[in-house]
Amino acid sequence: MFTNIPWMLYGATGRTGTLIAEQAVARGHRPLLAGRDAARLRPLAERLGLPWVAATPDDLTAVLGDSQLVLLAAGPFGSTSGPVLEAALLAGVHYLDIANDIDVTQRVLATRTERLSALPAVGFGTVASDGLARRVADQVPGADRLELAVLVGTEGRSPGARASTMAALAGGGRVRRDGVLVRTRLGAGAHSLATPVGVRTAVPMPTGDLVTSHRTTGIPNITVSVLMPMPVPAARLLLPALPALVRAGRRRPGAGRRPAPVPSEGSAPAPPGRTAPESYVWARASAADGRSAEGWLRTGEGYGYTARSAVSTVEAVLASGPLGATTVAAAFGPHIALSAGGELVATA
Repeated sequence: MFTNIPWMLYGATGRTGTLIAEQAVARGHRPLLAGRDAARLRPLAERLGLPWVAATPDDLTAVLGDSQLVLLAAGPFGSTSGPVLEAALLAGVHYLDIANDIDVTQRVLATRTERLSALPAVGFGTVASDGLARRVADQVPGADRLELAVLVGTEGRSPGARASTMAALAGGGRVRRDGVLVRTRLGAGAHSLATPVGVRTAVPMPTGDLVTSHRTTGIPNITVSVLMPMPVPAARLLLPALPALVRAGRRRPGAGRRPAPVPSEGSAPAPPGRTAPESYVWARASAADGRSAEGWLRTGEGYGYTARSAVSTVEAVLASGPLGATTVAAAFGPHIALSAGGELVATA
């Protein structure tokens, strides 16, 4: 779905931002590339033949030009989302981001913006998990429990993604119970789960999916897990200490130059005939009377999926009327999760 309406990509020079810019150009768009560093923006814009502007998030209102939408790809989102969202509201343009942070997602969805659209978490794996959650929830009317699990497969990891992960882990675990976010010990509830690439350990994690999928489905009890290769007993024993280690690492001199250790997410190996890592998302909706529905979605390499889902969401938002503050799957159903490269698959 192509549209020639102008829009801004803020954070274009990061790993994910560059992939989004390349995907946008491949689909016929000419977004305005923006970020803090002119020395990095200029060569990217020249390579892609796109306009560019250097600005901090606080100065964004003055440089939006004729853009009708801003897509935020610059982390850490806890610092960038607030000023970019405020700039978008002041300028009267739509706001999207690729954050998967609980606090950021809650703030965006609480925005009063009936005349505009504000959609958080338009990348991997929230678009995939939200779309799959919508799909299984629609099959189980009255479901009161939703379980989600993500198996991350990426070619390396960006500094922005690592920083967001560290910020989330510092606060320990979270689940949603009776509609309310509840703090838990990291590692609590770890269990084995059969996946399309073998058995993995599912560890509940504090991600923005807890917010997006609750808004999309209305299901009151939600657990979101990351799938890891470590044994279940090891996850239960070792992971509770991780938040304290992360906080201590932040206080240590020089910690900003050396990332603290994070648990391996167990990237799925590339299937035969494929060269890139694969990511998978699982969802199961259950009702008190025993009805349930579940499914697996294969999304390909995680950063590539983010680029495709983000540009697809930009297109869908620009082609629609004002949506207010909402989620991708609440606005568009499972369509974007599937059209961005998601493929329904079965377990091994």
